[in-house]
Amino acid sequence: MARVLHILPHRGGGAETYIDLLEGLDGYEHARAPLSAGRTPASAAASIPLRWPGLARAARRADIVHAHGDVAATLALALPGARAAVVTTHGLHYLRRATGARRAGAERALRAVAAGACSVLCTSQAERDELAALLGPVLARRLSVVHNGVVLPPPPALAERAAVRTALGLAGGDVAALFLGELSERKGVLVAVAAAREAAAAGAPVVLLVAGDGPLAGAVDAQVSPVVRPLGFRDDPARLLAAADVFVLASEREGLSFAVLEAMASGLAMVVSDGPGNPEAVGDAGVVVAAGDVTALAAALAGLARDPAGRARLGAAARERACSQFGVEQMLAGVGAAYAAALDR
Repeated sequence: MARVLHILPHRGGGAETYIDLLEGLDGYEHARAPLSAGRTPASAAASIPLRWPGLARAARRADIVHAHGDVAATLALALPGARAAVVTTHGLHYLRRATGARRAGAERALRAVAAGACSVLCTSQAERDELAALLGPVLARRLSVVHNGVVLPPPPALAERAAVRTALGLAGGDVAALFLGELSERKGVLVAVAAAREAAAAGAPVVLLVAGDGPLAGAVDAQVSPVVRPLGFRDDPARLLAAADVFVLASEREGLSFAVLEAMASGLAMVVSDGPGNPEAVGDAGVVVAAGDVTALAAALAGLARDPAGRARLGAAARERACSQFGVEQMLAGVGAAYAAALDR
């Protein structure tokens, strides 16, 4: 049994879901090591030096070190004893938001990561193309695209859907749009809130359910109304997906969002922004609008709210796309091949 040590920037987020799915990969045992005790730069600065000796010991015991995200990858390859390193980029979030000297530093770090890792797995073609342009043709050969995967759930029973909608206070004519994720500026949650309010003001029967926590939780709570219903952090996303009619994500950038893939697999009509990662996920099985464009997002929500046949058609197409393009089996095969190559090396 080969031992894989997963280096995460912090607890929570898409990397944790990714590792949960990798537990289904035969022949490997997985351990998780978050670099930081929290999500803020201050918590990282305080906690990483304290955790470093333990991380180094864990890396020496591992057969493979698998780093998640561009910052975690940069630090993981500096661990004494780290070997057979595999990296998953998960959206290149630091690189994409960095400017000036920080951008230049991030580019240098990623060149070092690509040179030192056995494999660099990009969760979307958009990430691979962006990183290949930065690395040049020689290092770009180490990049491969392994899409995130999703387990296809059974369609929800009508009785279950009705019960959850009742518990959420949804009326029979309400068209529930679900935002599920971190309440942050990058995720565009306030854009979704403003768009839902604009759609409802135009007469569309839209109700936006906002599930999640994060730095903008207070701003979302301040918008509570019959149209905007903050739910806080929820540990029952499958129930919320069963109750919803539309999934909305107005993010500036993604890797390949697990929330989007899970909503597609649940057969929801998809409305997403054109931030990197989202168009690749939904393809032609959803509506794609410009990131930050409240009016365009409101028009998409209003149009689907008034078109039950259109919602059904897009939902069926989304489920079929999730099944054919983003099955968990494809993801496990891609990561498994990278692990096997790392062990051989």
